Amino acid sequence: MKNYVNMVLVSICFMLLVLCIHTGLTNGLDTFVYHWLHELITADILVQYLSIISAIFSPMNCLIMVILILLVLFFFNKVKFWWYGFWCFSVFAIGTFLKYAIQRPRPSIDIDGYSFPSMHVLSVCLLVSLILLLKNSKILSVICVLLVISIMISRIYLQAHYFTDTLGSLLVLYIMLQSIYIGREPKAVKSNN
Repeated sequence: MKNYVNMVLVSICFMLLVLCIHTGLTNGLDTFVYHWLHELITADILVQYLSIISAIFSPMNCLIMVILILLVLFFFNKVKFWWYGFWCFSVFAIGTFLKYAIQRPRPSIDIDGYSFPSMHVLSVCLLVSLILLLKNSKILSVICVLLVISIMISRIYLQAHYFTDTLGSLLVLYIMLQSIYIGREPKAVKSNN
């Protein structure tokens, strides 16, 4: 029941975020975060790191990594393969649908495509979530969180996305994670009394 409530509450937050983006209420926040990151990150090595991490963890590369993990999973646990495979496909499909349905322009006109939600962030979140669903450990969790934060910062810093695009991706993945947790919940057995 808790996962249903979480899913509904975060879905409402997501819809409010989309409404705020559409009405321009998030423009000030997006501008503030962009300028704050540019004031904070000035070292060339950090800028290079952000560019490299953004290239390595592109949506296509993340998709390939997810497919490779699922292929290995196919040989060890076919139920999880189908369950997680369908879930991963659904996350990519929902992200793509939202991107073309909302059609938010990118911060930089030099980058093609639409901005919301960030498929880089969504893809990395999906990849790390799949890894953590299969093998959860504290050190792995810390590495995954740092990777997601790095991707979020890189996409904003490189003017490929607004802060709210990356936030939207986190919300989409959180909603989809709740569906996994709901699927794992034991079903209550009804008695015929």
